[in-house]
Amino acid sequence: MKKNEFAAAVKSFPPVIWMLLLLLIVFSFTGANFYSVNNLLNIIRQASPYLILAMGETLAILVGGIDLSVGYVMGFCGVAVAMLMNMGLPFYAAILIALLIGLACGFINGVFVSKFKLPYFIVTYGTGNMVYGLGSILTGGVSQPALNRSFRFIADGTLLGIPLVFFIALAIFLLMKLLIKRTRFGRNLYGLGGNREALYLAGVDTVKAEISVFMMTGLLAAIAGVIFASRSASGHPGFGIGWEFDAVAATIIGGNSFSEGKGSINKTVLGVLFIQILRIGLNISGVAPQAQSFLIGFIVVVAISLDVIIQRRK
Repeated sequence: MKKNEFAAAVKSFPPVIWMLLLLLIVFSFTGANFYSVNNLLNIIRQASPYLILAMGETLAILVGGIDLSVGYVMGFCGVAVAMLMNMGLPFYAAILIALLIGLACGFINGVFVSKFKLPYFIVTYGTGNMVYGLGSILTGGVSQPALNRSFRFIADGTLLGIPLVFFIALAIFLLMKLLIKRTRFGRNLYGLGGNREALYLAGVDTVKAEISVFMMTGLLAAIAGVIFASRSASGHPGFGIGWEFDAVAATIIGGNSFSEGKGSINKTVLGVLFIQILRIGLNISGVAPQAQSFLIGFIVVVAISLDVIIQRRK
């Protein structure tokens, strides 16, 4: 490769690549055990449900919207699977019902934003709070134990020494890639975000198409909730609070656009890695929890701002 071609290739790298490299360099000096095997496995365990949730948020953003209910849906589905197992249902049946709940939440969001043309922010925020309230009523605000051994294996199990949740997240990522690249769902997804009117004129039912997107977002939130409940051996309606904003941040930091239907879940993976490495690196470096919240918020805002500035110049 010629020097000019190499320079052009380097310049084409998304900004998040350079930000990730900077984090890895900084934490190699400040965190003594940052590159240990245990820490790398810990990053995988923590990033897997987060990635699944963020992929769902990416779908909502690619159609020009946003879904602020995903964190609440995640928490509620964790509660649902725990309570259903405690009622005597087999773990696989409890998981199936939890996934159906996620689909139902996504369907409700999709109907209101697409058919009734209500603002994404208002609908999804309202739905999220309703789900959280229902979970709090059902549990009385108390965590529900999820101690079934087969269920716990989802988070605790390993394959070839690698956490099982990594392979679950990888399988879902590959399925989503196939769904987006090779099916009508993906074509409609980018059409909704890029040129909704042209999609309608081409004979596509844009209402049904957008509802299907939000149903997929709800399903992915439910899967993340099931995995998190397995990892924590319990379900609580508040477990997912705040995750929706992290999911949005990961999507945008990765280089996805809030408009024009531009982006991909590949970019979301980079955004998830950035935020997850940032969190764990600060923790290993001994930064106080109170300071971590400030630093993470500050760095995320700066990272998104830099990305927007660079994209505008391009």
